[in-house]
Amino acid sequence: MTTCLFGTYVRAHSANRLLRLALAGGGFAVTECHEPLWEETADKGGRYFGALSLARLAARYVRAARQLAQRWRGLSKEPPPLVVVGFGGQLDVLLARRLCRPRAGLVFAPLVSLTETLVDDRKLFRPRGAVGRALAALDRAALRAADLILADTAAHADYLGELGASQVAVWYLGVEPEFLPRPPVVPVARRVLFYGRYLPLHGVDTIVEAAARLGARADVVLIGCGPERPRIEALVRTRGASVTFRDEVPLAALPAELASASVVLGVFGAGRKAAMVVPNKVYQAAACGRPLVTRDGPGLREVLRPGDHCLVCPPADPAALATAISTLLDDARLAERMGHAARVHLLERFAPEQQAEHLGALLAERLGIAPPAPPSVEAARARVT
Repeated sequence: MTTCLFGTYVRAHSANRLLRLALAGGGFAVTECHEPLWEETADKGGRYFGALSLARLAARYVRAARQLAQRWRGLSKEPPPLVVVGFGGQLDVLLARRLCRPRAGLVFAPLVSLTETLVDDRKLFRPRGAVGRALAALDRAALRAADLILADTAAHADYLGELGASQVAVWYLGVEPEFLPRPPVVPVARRVLFYGRYLPLHGVDTIVEAAARLGARADVVLIGCGPERPRIEALVRTRGASVTFRDEVPLAALPAELASASVVLGVFGAGRKAAMVVPNKVYQAAACGRPLVTRDGPGLREVLRPGDHCLVCPPADPAALATAISTLLDDARLAERMGHAARVHLLERFAPEQQAEHLGALLAERLGIAPPAPPSVEAARARVT
């Protein structure tokens, strides 16, 4: 059976890669009806969401929608029965609902809502402002347009239900294949690693304040770029923290970076979004068997057991974060034992094979859509790489 990945999604985004991998691993022949739109600007700061920029993006989306319509009509002889819209597809799922016919099912895997990201977390728009209300309306319409919504945690599924989603299933993202072979682990003493785009949910301010408390006991390395990095660099200078900044590295280089870290950091933001999601870096650190510290929350506890697989601290609490980091730096046996337990647990529960099987079962149960017998794991990976 054929499934069509539809829309303007960013192909390289981990959520979209994992979705495609699971579909192929579950036995679907995956085709694409894709028009790139969002890749040109990796770091989407405040100006990206200004009035002039949004007007330009709207015009570009209209052109992209026309291209998508042409591509779908090119599939008209044998239209794929299953249409799937991934992360970043709030507009795409509305287009697919009208355009992609006939079909047996329309699935939307949003990962996050526009409201929680741009209004609640990044605070770029006021909830009761015109744009904030428009984003909320778009979220509600997108969630109601699909036959099935995939949420990355049960906590997130509850939130999406509050926005109006009625047919929601939980499908955990898991980890990309790049992180499954464990690289040689040669941790650098006192190295504490964070990587990301400096988003509010990451709580990088908390990391800097913890680094200032730790002083020479930890060498904190921050990898990545983002609109908030200049402010964080200024904060490091003000606090006199021992922090090294490095630019973003390719995904393929991350396993080696993780292997060299004595402690890996997750996220520490205080918002609801940070409590609901399980970021890629948490799955990736666990897959590589590295000692992890991250904020506590209901989403995390669906995937890892604090105390067994990682250490946790309250959100936005630099003192608690510094204590947790010190615990792992001072007890190498505990750190390695916890990292090993996390890797074993993740490979048993959330490896690509398990996620493909789970997604296939959800589609069969909720939509009555099931492909022929799935291919081998190696064949499925070859089809999406």
